[in-house]
Amino acid sequence: MNDNKPILFDAGLFIGALLQGDLRHQEARSIVETARQGKLFACTTTGILSEVYAALTWVNAQPPHSPAEAANAVRLLVEPPSAIEILPDGFETSLKMLELAEKYKLTARRVHDARHAATALTNGIKLIYTYDVSDWEVFGPEGLTIIGPPGALVSKQLKRKKSTELG
Repeated sequence: MNDNKPILFDAGLFIGALLQGDLRHQEARSIVETARQGKLFACTTTGILSEVYAALTWVNAQPPHSPAEAANAVRLLVEPPSAIEILPDGFETSLKMLELAEKYKLTARRVHDARHAATALTNGIKLIYTYDVSDWEVFGPEGLTIIGPPGALVSKQLKRKKSTELG
């Protein structure tokens, strides 16, 4: 990872870091702690933090968190002394989100990906660090570089297995 440029952390990194039963836990926790300590210039969005809260309170989370536990865990990710920044969003980001959603024909829940990408783009962030590389690749033509930790391969295999089981 290039620690000279700001990196947007996607939800999977935080979820993996916080859920001890997650296969990504050890790897993700190390990455997130490095960012919290300011050794890696990382940022995220309010929307991404909302996804983390939702994952922690999901009935099948390992372990599941109460709303109070989840709120505290998410708060600890970004409150001082954490060096992870929350990117601002607003009107310009909203318009960019709609532009991206329309341009890439995103529907339903994929609009959240457009919102995260729009927030990064309107804040000059070009590097995205995620376990869901395939979800973000659509935004590559916008100038975003999408990378993932080694565990991203495991995540991709699990996603493929889950969709096979569902479909």
